[in-house]
Amino acid sequence: MPSLRSLFGRGSHSHAQLASEPPIEPVPAAVAQSVNRLVSTSPQDEIELPMEITAWSVRRLQTIFTTLDQSPNQQAVQDAQAARNCFTRFWLSAPVDCLEILYSGPIGEAYRLMLRGILPALPLRPIDERWKAGLSQRLLKAFGHHETPNLLLAVMPYYDRNAMKVADPARQIPEWLLSDYAERCDPQLLQKLRLRQQGGNGATAGSPAMLAPAPAQTDTRPLPLFSEKRGEDCLPLIQDNEFLGRMSGLINLYAIDPSDAELKRELAVLRRQVAQIWLDVDPGQLETLYRAPFGQLSQNLIGSGFSREAMPPEEDAARRRLGEIVATMRHPRALNALMAALLYYPASKVNLSSAEKVLPEWLLQELTTLRSRASQQG
Repeated sequence: MPSLRSLFGRGSHSHAQLASEPPIEPVPAAVAQSVNRLVSTSPQDEIELPMEITAWSVRRLQTIFTTLDQSPNQQAVQDAQAARNCFTRFWLSAPVDCLEILYSGPIGEAYRLMLRGILPALPLRPIDERWKAGLSQRLLKAFGHHETPNLLLAVMPYYDRNAMKVADPARQIPEWLLSDYAERCDPQLLQKLRLRQQGGNGATAGSPAMLAPAPAQTDTRPLPLFSEKRGEDCLPLIQDNEFLGRMSGLINLYAIDPSDAELKRELAVLRRQVAQIWLDVDPGQLETLYRAPFGQLSQNLIGSGFSREAMPPEEDAARRRLGEIVATMRHPRALNALMAALLYYPASKVNLSSAEKVLPEWLLQELTTLRSRASQQG
C-alpha cells in the first residue's frame, strides 16, 4: 500500500504547491464601498440630489395661508412665501393632461385660498422678483403651447390683483381656468363671462357676451365724510394693534350689554373711523384689506347688530348718502361706499338688485355670507 506521503507528496513539495497557487484577491475598495452604502453611508460618501426634497401637504398649505390672512406676522409671511414657491414648482412639473383634475380638487382649493389672501399683495423678496420675472418671460414665449396653463398657474401668485393680463385670454387660457383668471386679473372679461352664463344680451356659448352699456351718468359727487382723520393720517390704523384691540373689545362688550350708553358712544366714534378708512383705501386693495385683521374686525362689527342703533342727524345723513351710492353703483368708489355702508345697514337690507353684476366675485360671495348670517340671527 502506498504510503500517505507518496499519495499526497512530500511535505516540502506540498508547501511549495500551496505557495505557488494564486492568492485570494481582496474585494476592490470601490465595490466594498458600494455594498456598504446599502447598509450605512458615511458623510464623505453622500451624493447630493439635483433638487431639494421638501415634504408638504395640502392641509399644511391651507393652514399657512389662513394663518397669514388672520394673524399676519414675519414668520407667517416667511411660511407663506415658502408655500408659494412650493406651489409654483408643483404646477410647473404637473402633467398637462391632469391640470384640470388637480385644479378642481383639494390642491386647487388651497391654491385659490392663496390667491384670495394677502400674500400676492405683499412686497416680493429679490429672489421672488427674479423668479417672477423668469416665469413671466417663459409665459410670454409659451403662449399657444401646451405648457401655457402650467406657467400661468405658477406665476399668478406673484402678481397682485389686476396687475397682469393675458392677451386674447379666451383663446390662450383653458375654459376650466378662465373664470378664476378673469376674477383675479380681468374684470371686463369676468363681466362678459357672467353675462354669458346668464344668457344676457342674447349671448350664447358660440358668441362672446357683450359688456352691459355703461351708465348714462357717473356719480361724481364727493363721498360723505365720517371722520376728520382721513387719508394718509388714518390708514396706519389698519395695522395699529392698540386701535384694533380697543375696537374688538368694544364689540365684545356691546354683545354682552347693548344698553351701555357710554360704550355705544365710544363704539360709534370708532365705527366712523373704520368707515372712513374703507372710503379712503385704494379700490384695488379692498379685498386685501378685507382679508386682513382689519377686515375681520369690520366683519365682527357688521355682525354685532350695531347698525340698528340710532345715530346723530349728521351721521345719519352720511349713512343715507352711502345708501344712494350703493343703490346705483355709479360712483368711481362705489365698492368703497358699499364696504362702509355695511357698517351702517344690516346686510339683509342691502339690496343691489341688478347692480350686483358689477361686484367682484369675492365681494359677491362675502355679501351672500353676511346676509345668510344676518338672517340666521334674525
